[in-house]
Amino acid sequence: MDRARTGRVGYDRRRSAEIFLRKNFRKWKGVVWEALLFFFFFAFIELFFHVTERLEFSARFFYPILFSLPVAFFFTGIYSFFSEKVNCILSTVTAALVAVWFSIQICYSSVFMTYMEISKLAMTGDVTKGFGGEMWDAFVSNLPKIIALFLVVAVFSLVLFLFLRPSKKPPVLCASTLVVCLLLHLLCRGALAVGGTGQYSPAEMYRQYPRILDNNMENFGVIASFRLEFCDMILGRTSSGSGGFTEIDPGILNPNPQNPPGPSTPTNPSRPSTPSQSGDETDPSGETLPPEPPTPQKLKNVLDIDIDALIAGETNKDLLAIHQYVKSLSGSYTNQYTGYFEGYNLIMICAESFSPYVISESLTPTLYKLSHNGFVFNNYYGMYRSITTNGEYAFCTGLIPVSTGNVTELKQNSTFMLSSDKYLPYCMGNVFNTFGATTCAYHSNKSTYYKRGQTHPNMGYRYLRFKDGSIVDGVFSKENKLTFSTGNMVPNSDAETAIQTLDDYLGILDENGKVKQFHAYYMTYSGHHPYYDIHDTTHSKNPMTFNNRDKVDPLPYSEVVKSYLAANLEVENMVTAIVERLEEAGCLDNTVIVLTNDHYPYGLLDKQYNELAGKKVDTNFGIFENTFICYNAGMTEPVVVDTPCCTVDILPTLLNLFGYDYDSRLLAGTDILDPNSFHIAMLYNQSFITDSVKYSTKNGKTTYIADKSTVPDGYVDACIAYVKNKFEVSLQIVTNDYYKVFYDFLNSHS
Repeated sequence: MDRARTGRVGYDRRRSAEIFLRKNFRKWKGVVWEALLFFFFFAFIELFFHVTERLEFSARFFYPILFSLPVAFFFTGIYSFFSEKVNCILSTVTAALVAVWFSIQICYSSVFMTYMEISKLAMTGDVTKGFGGEMWDAFVSNLPKIIALFLVVAVFSLVLFLFLRPSKKPPVLCASTLVVCLLLHLLCRGALAVGGTGQYSPAEMYRQYPRILDNNMENFGVIASFRLEFCDMILGRTSSGSGGFTEIDPGILNPNPQNPPGPSTPTNPSRPSTPSQSGDETDPSGETLPPEPPTPQKLKNVLDIDIDALIAGETNKDLLAIHQYVKSLSGSYTNQYTGYFEGYNLIMICAESFSPYVISESLTPTLYKLSHNGFVFNNYYGMYRSITTNGEYAFCTGLIPVSTGNVTELKQNSTFMLSSDKYLPYCMGNVFNTFGATTCAYHSNKSTYYKRGQTHPNMGYRYLRFKDGSIVDGVFSKENKLTFSTGNMVPNSDAETAIQTLDDYLGILDENGKVKQFHAYYMTYSGHHPYYDIHDTTHSKNPMTFNNRDKVDPLPYSEVVKSYLAANLEVENMVTAIVERLEEAGCLDNTVIVLTNDHYPYGLLDKQYNELAGKKVDTNFGIFENTFICYNAGMTEPVVVDTPCCTVDILPTLLNLFGYDYDSRLLAGTDILDPNSFHIAMLYNQSFITDSVKYSTKNGKTTYIADKSTVPDGYVDACIAYVKNKFEVSLQIVTNDYYKVFYDFLNSHS
């Protein structure tokens, strides 16, 4: 009896399970078909995007397809809670929104040559005002791609409404679908290891904070990149925090740290001369003797701070990590150029979309003279592919702008804006204020664009002029605004900006009737794209190209390249006006002119940039090769420097040249003129160039410049760690207001 009863119970249970499975088979089958429909939709548009954006095809392209699976089951599980009609509507809306985001990325990329982070949505107003015409042109030119995307959405919707007709599922089934989503996600995470687990492998990049969007888009696709950034925002994740710094053996990167060159001062700091002009002496035998060693200064550009006491009293884990990282650094050495320009004036120019191929002896004689005299940096790289505010920030602060996707940054919309209420003692405006100098900054766009009306006063500029008004000691006024012959058309003339502003600082005299020491900063505008037909008599797209068309018309280039050159001739006209006015005021010999670019001229297609360069330019490294002008008319011979360097190296180099007492450990860059420091040119995506290797994070490929046998074991990994540390410390300095913490402690214990 008991066996019979037990057997009957077992039979009833099996029968119930069978009935349940039969009853829900159609629903399970429906879930699978719905998930497959989502999967094919996501996978197809990822493939479409990869092909049309000409992204690199490799084994890593498997990941965007793979990561489409858990996302497909996620939406299927969520929408299965709803009725058929609501499910179909929500699914169609989701597909349409995904197509919109893909379309935005396509258009944004065609204008800016990079992809759009979620945090940049806060800049929609600025982009609409400043790039409305370009974005519309991008939309029109990419309309076939956009139509194709929405045709796929239409097919998705038709299949959904006419064939699948997804019904509402039991909660258990919906929950089970979400469990499948989770399992598939874990499977995808595990599959990342197939591509390796080393530096810049897919597995490593998936965990990396802050993220590099361009690399993520290439490796994980649009949807997974969006999810990663969105999750970072929700979780408030900005970086790897206290675990973000990697210890590096200094012997690998600095082969000769034991015998640094004796620090020295130029023979006559008030009148620059190269070391070879320091005055050789001869002994009675007639043999030439080396010059007498200059009076030594302190050995390193490091402030006298008790870093151990700072560490001992710290309770904040992020600040503690920065303290410990700073302690681990040796800092750069003073050298023969320390204080070389002490007491001099400084004009800094950040040139919009500038390229070294603009410069020629016949077309741009002033720029040619400046770039071939003074300090000549032959191995300089501008760090950025696009986005002016990033290049400008690196130039002005010596720190690397790092986009985190954090909600705070979303509100601020750029690292530069995030720094606007932080202490920035090393910006040259603040430095020259300590000298009691006149400090001015200028840009021919509005003060609200990229929030320069807030960022630039914080860098120490006490007088600023924009197209919409002026700012004096932080107070905005509509008076003294910049005006232009082209009226409301943009971009405006840099030459007209210079002519209107030179007397702002050259007209301020000291008690002896001489021009008071000054520092002026210009962010140019004329070279901004778009570049159109130079014979457009309405010159409504870019009036600067029309201004200089006669000079470029005979050149053997396409219309777009001629247009680009014509726009950049306004920079030549600007620098010429500055040099002439300085000479007239008797200030040319004691003024230093510094110029570099904000980013590569992304308004040109690759073939057009190759045409301008007269050669095929490598898109991984070659497009970043640029110009760093550091000119002083009092230097009778150029100082040629072949050291690899980049945008963030400019500020520490200037701080050393002007003899400012700073702590070199607190900047991402390094004094280029220090022969004992490790020198590296870092790019926005953490790729880098040294005198031994080039390393691309896009594909993890190392190209050896030097003989591979001479490169120490572990060198590339040490370089990778070095670059990551510089990105991390740049982020931590600005997010934690570290300069204020550091200097408050220094001042309280001095």
